[in-house]
Amino acid sequence: MTELTLRDVAEILVAVRMKLIKVIGIIAVVWALSYVFIADHVIEKVEEDLLPEGAKLITQAPLELLMLKIKVSLVFGFLAALPYIIYITYKTLKERTELLKDFEISKSKAILYAIVAAILFVMGVAYGYIVMLPLFLKFLYSIAQSQGVLALYSIAEFINFVVLMLAVFGVTFEMPLIMHFLVKNGIVDLSTFKYYRRHFYVVFFVIGAIITPPDVFTQLMVALPMILFFEVSLAVVSVTT
Repeated sequence: MTELTLRDVAEILVAVRMKLIKVIGIIAVVWALSYVFIADHVIEKVEEDLLPEGAKLITQAPLELLMLKIKVSLVFGFLAALPYIIYITYKTLKERTELLKDFEISKSKAILYAIVAAILFVMGVAYGYIVMLPLFLKFLYSIAQSQGVLALYSIAEFINFVVLMLAVFGVTFEMPLIMHFLVKNGIVDLSTFKYYRRHFYVVFFVIGAIITPPDVFTQLMVALPMILFFEVSLAVVSVTT
């Protein structure tokens, strides 16, 4: 595979300069609209749906809630700009380097991939929000109760944790599509995924350990869905490629 040189990087930066301005514009507009019309409702909805009964949210700094609203709004801005970011990244690498010289994808297929990716991501977020997080947070609250500890959560840390977990499950549900794409286009062989199956399992448990408290139950709630979707992905790819 051809490696990127400093000259290639310089040409890429020049080529995408105006496009980066558009990306920043998209993020800024959606961020502003989200800050004014959406952020408060999102924070209130998460608190209403996911905060265990008996637990309380607090602010630990004067600017904590303001910064939280800014971060939540930026998430919406980035999600709005993400399709365009992916598009300009692909187009720039295709035109300015030889990395994707032999790779072709039709517009209709790209749109299909985008639709499927969006559906899978929403399904992952829904799983995390409806199934996983309520059980997870109630379990953690029950531990505090059993120790006679008053559960006072920083509102910023609580929302940040929820967003992180939803992002993890959203990306996890993309696994079948990502693996299908890599195998279908000859980027990675199916046999490679099968050969490194156990290595992927270890990575999933490491991810679970990093983003959850150090107990087996919560780590399993993160790692097992990843393992399940990895196996489902292998089955799907075996049939569709």
